Amino acid sequence: MALPISIHVSNARARAGQIAALAKENLLARDVQCIHAIWVTPEEIRALASAGTPVSFSPYTELRIGFGFPQTGEFLAAGVIVGLSVDTTALSGNADMFAIMKAIQNIENSRSENEFKLPARRVLELATIEGARSMGVDDRVGSLKAGKRADLIMVNTRELNLGVFSEPAHMLVEAAQPANVDTVMVDGRILKRRGRLTAIDVEQTVSEASSALAGVRKRAGWW
Repeated sequence: MALPISIHVSNARARAGQIAALAKENLLARDVQCIHAIWVTPEEIRALASAGTPVSFSPYTELRIGFGFPQTGEFLAAGVIVGLSVDTTALSGNADMFAIMKAIQNIENSRSENEFKLPARRVLELATIEGARSMGVDDRVGSLKAGKRADLIMVNTRELNLGVFSEPAHMLVEAAQPANVDTVMVDGRILKRRGRLTAIDVEQTVSEASSALAGVRKRAGWW
């Protein structure tokens, strides 16, 4: 069918062995993306690498729910394609990819007891080109290259929290925040300029969302 599939697997101790089960049925492939993959064995990691099956870690969700800690270093060492994701804002609280990058770096460095285990530049790759590879869209997005879509952000490095860095990757991974994003461009279309969203009316959107939530709560009798 050539239909990409994204599945949440082995995200809890009770779900350990799910990747082995998929491998046994020949259901691992390049177009099958595994989310979380926390409770996995070295053999399962090798199976993912052999099949070319990518994974995506959502560290905020994995920490919030108590799933465990992603084995980022082991996956990368085995040659597995690794991307980063938010999962759902109902659990992560926001869609802050800067925070996601910092979380994955801190977790891996803590696990390995080595502050340099996962370099900032590598983390930035996981959030950009490797994330695109994980979803199978790296031919279109994930890096600035002729022929690809103009998907990019511009960060204001004159902000107080960013003004004293000399290495851009460290600055973005370890200090940047969404408030530092001056411009957002998606496929050449500017959606944020000078720190303000241009494609939506924020006040109206919040008002409509609040009204919709109130309606759901009323119909559910949840007050």
